[in-house]
Amino acid sequence: MNRRLALTALVMAVSMPLVGCGPPWKIMHATEPNPFVNQRTFAVVPVDFAGLEVGEKPEAEYLAEKDAETRQNWQGDKLGINEEFAKRLIEEANENGIRVVLATGPGAAPFIIRSSVRWVEPGFYVGIASGASEVQMTVQITTPDGRILDEIKIKHRTGGSVVHASTGQRLRADGGGLGVITAEYLQKRVSGAS
Repeated sequence: MNRRLALTALVMAVSMPLVGCGPPWKIMHATEPNPFVNQRTFAVVPVDFAGLEVGEKPEAEYLAEKDAETRQNWQGDKLGINEEFAKRLIEEANENGIRVVLATGPGAAPFIIRSSVRWVEPGFYVGIASGASEVQMTVQITTPDGRILDEIKIKHRTGGSVVHASTGQRLRADGGGLGVITAEYLQKRVSGAS
């Protein structure tokens, strides 16, 4: 339990610079009346990376400049974003009485959480110099047939450090942070808070 609390505190500390005075999301669309009040079951599908840009370049161009090992690691880094996003979303939502499950097919839940990442900054860490990673994500809550009910834009940054020295470590932390933010939004909508 203490490890989970420490991890949540760390994710929130990293997220705080992004929070400012308002919530850490930008609402693009929120259906009213709110269809999620008192709903308790949602399913999450894997993150969509179609059309991804890395820094200022399309993903294919970015990868063309890298060696085979880096290209392979990059695929693992994207998988890590997906895994940590789903893991933290499920954990945080479940702690608030909302059941989020991995989508396994039709009928998994009455509402589906769909996320897409179109822009990533990998950041860097080389001892005395570092740059933060950043992942920008769009999250939609839809009906099972794909009708969009809510849509938000969120982002998360992780500074390069000894703890987050590799690109994969930073991007996994970003994925987890994005999962926490999404769970917070979900909790707000389920509770009916305005």
